[in-house]
Amino acid sequence: MKKIMICLSVLAMSSTMFAQKQESGSQTIEMEFAPLGSEPLKINSFRYRYFTSDNIALRASLFVGGKGTTTYGELEEGATQTKSKNSNLDFTFRPGIEKHFDGTDKLSPYVGGELYLGLETTKDKAESNWSSDPKKIQTETTKTSKSTFGLNALMGVDYYVTDHLYLGAELGFGFLNSGKGKTKITYDNPESEGTSDSETTGNSSSLDWGPNYQGTIRLGWVFK
Repeated sequence: MKKIMICLSVLAMSSTMFAQKQESGSQTIEMEFAPLGSEPLKINSFRYRYFTSDNIALRASLFVGGKGTTTYGELEEGATQTKSKNSNLDFTFRPGIEKHFDGTDKLSPYVGGELYLGLETTKDKAESNWSSDPKKIQTETTKTSKSTFGLNALMGVDYYVTDHLYLGAELGFGFLNSGKGKTKITYDNPESEGTSDSETTGNSSSLDWGPNYQGTIRLGWVFK
């Protein structure tokens, strides 16, 4: 890893005159570069750009991730073992567009805009013994979901340290609105007739607005 950091630092300080900027048909993918951090190279989302001309690029960032956990209850003699499952899913899609300017031979400044579309879901599925029959199981499933919408005006710069390799920085100004969300509870083999499915809407939403920036250096590759 130290060798990678040294090589990137040397490239960044290089004054080579042969660094070629993007052109029509170029495509880019990126990682995040934090030379002084505990993880110098990382990725928080998949970010892609396609240049429809020398100075116009369509861009998109995509993140899909989640986690699942299963916990088992104590197994009693003659009973069916119960278990609880918890899972979550995070989805973010950020399409946008950039307009690049001449800059210098290696510097490509740009302005642009992007949408922010997000969805967060969680699912908790809990089992329990509810009757005199130890083999009968009640299942309670709770699902929650919340969507997020945003719009961001941005500006940034790409610095081509060599052909097909650049470092970049980006900042912007925008807003992010998170909805109230919904919670749905369903039962299988309910303990009593008074237990019924339900669906509720959250009692609060949020709106954040103001300046923002990417806290790491963008490290990108150009290909066709």
